[in-house]
Amino acid sequence: MKKFIIILVITLLLAGGAATGIYFIWRSTGYLTTDNARVTTTLVGIAPNIPGTLERFTLYEGRYVAENEIIGWVENGETMRAPFDGIVLHTNARQDQQVSPMDNLAVIGDINNIHIQANIEETDIGRLHRGQRVYVTIDPFGNRQFTGYISEIARITGAELTGQAMFFNTGGTFTRVTHLIPIEITLHDDIILDNFIGVNARVRIPLR
Repeated sequence: MKKFIIILVITLLLAGGAATGIYFIWRSTGYLTTDNARVTTTLVGIAPNIPGTLERFTLYEGRYVAENEIIGWVENGETMRAPFDGIVLHTNARQDQQVSPMDNLAVIGDINNIHIQANIEETDIGRLHRGQRVYVTIDPFGNRQFTGYISEIARITGAELTGQAMFFNTGGTFTRVTHLIPIEITLHDDIILDNFIGVNARVRIPLR
């Protein structure tokens, strides 16, 4: 009887281990998962068209602006206007300050284009397509899971866009690097992310 119980326990443990292994293999082959993701949007810097005294400037961090709204001007210069409906993410100026066209007075984020950007290894990008379902968790929201879909897949690697791509060197060696391709994920959930631009996210994409 004792031998039978021992054999039964061992069998159950082996079966449980096999089931766990099968589950993790299925998870690894059935999903593409990455932590290389964040909340982002279109960002635009605000600068005057001529140097001079900042005669009027109404921006401060956290302020919402409407598209084409007048947000300031330099004495004898053109008015500066908001490029879109947005939120002021950063300011680096104050009224009556001396400024020039080289100065970035503020950064405004487009509140109508907030999305998740994930960077996918080039070896996996061929398994993805636009419209594909995505599950997303965002760090400030803990384990809460959001659903979305792939709305855009870039046609160029991030390294190429930033000028950091590696080239062959005829006078030396070449190290092959797996490059990353950005994808844009639009969330289905009605969630306001205006105050979370730049925070980390995690995406899980079913492949079947």
